Amino acid sequence: MPDRILLVSPASPFNPQSGAQQRTALLYEALRTLEEVDVVLLEPTADPSRLDIPPKPGILAHGRWHQHPFGIGKFKPDSALNLALKAAGVDLERYRLIVSRYLNPLAKLVVPPGVHSVVDLDDWGYHYGPGALALAAQFKSQYAAWLAKRQLKRFDAYFFVNRRDQAQHRELKSVLLPNIPYAPPTQPFPQTNSPVLLFVGSLWYAPNREGIDRFLTRCWPAIKSAHPEARLLLVGAAPPAVRQAWEQYPDVSAPGFVDDLGEAYRNAAFTIAPIYSGGGTNIKILESLAYGRACITTPHSAEAFKEDLGSAGLGVARDDRHFAEQCIAWLDDSDDRRRNAETGWNTVIARYTRPHFIEQVTQLCAPLLR
Repeated sequence: MPDRILLVSPASPFNPQSGAQQRTALLYEALRTLEEVDVVLLEPTADPSRLDIPPKPGILAHGRWHQHPFGIGKFKPDSALNLALKAAGVDLERYRLIVSRYLNPLAKLVVPPGVHSVVDLDDWGYHYGPGALALAAQFKSQYAAWLAKRQLKRFDAYFFVNRRDQAQHRELKSVLLPNIPYAPPTQPFPQTNSPVLLFVGSLWYAPNREGIDRFLTRCWPAIKSAHPEARLLLVGAAPPAVRQAWEQYPDVSAPGFVDDLGEAYRNAAFTIAPIYSGGGTNIKILESLAYGRACITTPHSAEAFKEDLGSAGLGVARDDRHFAEQCIAWLDDSDDRRRNAETGWNTVIARYTRPHFIEQVTQLCAPLLR
């Protein structure tokens, strides 16, 4: 009888750095408490479907499926990919459970009868802010979301990253699996009188990039007028041209990826998350609180934490003017900033933990392994 778990994902769980890789690593760790786990990486490509030979260490196989530029067949099994996997010795019938990060990788496989399937719907419910994307891009994304929802009956159970998305699919067997900080310090960093505002996140991701563009044009001038000493540090991989454009603003630094994220948090007064669109939860907010840094964000981002975090550690800005005012207020008042940071840290370490993450994975997956 098959007794193993297969984890399929576009992101590797080994040597995790990005948020997607870190969640994959946490899921891999949790699944290993139940059974032995194999890992297959599955990613889209504009080229014909194929396997990368040899796969990276620790990876059973690394497949790439052909993604049509217009999304044709987006969620149909890829016969060429399935044949290549089988030829490489990846026999799906030997698994009792297949767990997939995101819907698309699992949709590309032909899951054998009797093999259970679970999908981690991280970043599932994409929500748009005013002017978040061009109309054509919005339509394309909404059409893709409509196609995706039609696939949900194909698989057995789901992880949702926030209550908002889970509530929209009560008909599905699911559990809530929030993001958690991957490797937070054991104690919050001491507060500092530094005038540095910090943003952390991938700046290839459109909602992050749009949010920073909006902050720089609508909020940063007012902040600099009130606090000429203020500086803004934008940490995260980004297109070089975008980084160069942002650094044209006064006292803005966009170094891209940094080796020591802890140093960035240690030297920051607080963080910002001016996110107005996108899905899932912004792990950057939880990570900030875990490092002992309060965060100013938007109602869109705060909504995902409403049930469990509330407003602990957060300044929630109603609009651009209020966002700038909140930043100025925290630069003015280090005591208020410190109180928010302490409240946020205490809440995160109590509710967003690895034992709870493993418990939620076990709750959904263990019955499917019996």
